[in-house]
Amino acid sequence: MFRSRRKRVNAANQAILQTSRLFSEIWGDAELVENGDVRFSNLPSTLHGLTAIQSWQRQLLGGTMTVNLCLERKIDWTGRSELRFSNGKFKRKGDSGMSQRLMDQLHADTSLMAELRRLDLGGLTIFLSDGKATVTLTPYGGGLAFLALPPLQYSVAYPPDQVKITASALERMEQIISGQKGSESNSITH
Repeated sequence: MFRSRRKRVNAANQAILQTSRLFSEIWGDAELVENGDVRFSNLPSTLHGLTAIQSWQRQLLGGTMTVNLCLERKIDWTGRSELRFSNGKFKRKGDSGMSQRLMDQLHADTSLMAELRRLDLGGLTIFLSDGKATVTLTPYGGGLAFLALPPLQYSVAYPPDQVKITASALERMEQIISGQKGSESNSITH
């Protein structure tokens, strides 16, 4: 049993590294760190600290490992709220004027919204909690699927045509959250 788990972890590490390398032209070399996350060597200042992390979902006879692109930013706000992208727009969970203002700014950026609608997303959330905004973008593809019986695992390909759109959308969201987006938005930290 241990051997098959170790093989699964190694396959997952290779899958996340392979997916991350698709971004190397934009974000530099992808390096797998000890815990299975991937860091990039040449991120633009707007995406400083971006990490590709693994997320596991186990089921009775198998499961999946997905790739999540995660970015954290400090904000001047206390409280908790969550924005989730679904059906072509953001929806808000939690009662906060701050999250409503951020959601309005995201929706006002028509280029960003068009890019997000073009992406094949498994999920996109922006979690606001006590001075921190965490963006987690989960694309379809790029991970690993496995079955216990019969023992089977395979990498799920990430569409290369989604790479530039994904990178651009992450940068635009970061700029809105950080308040660096010019006249289209103001910082959510005010």
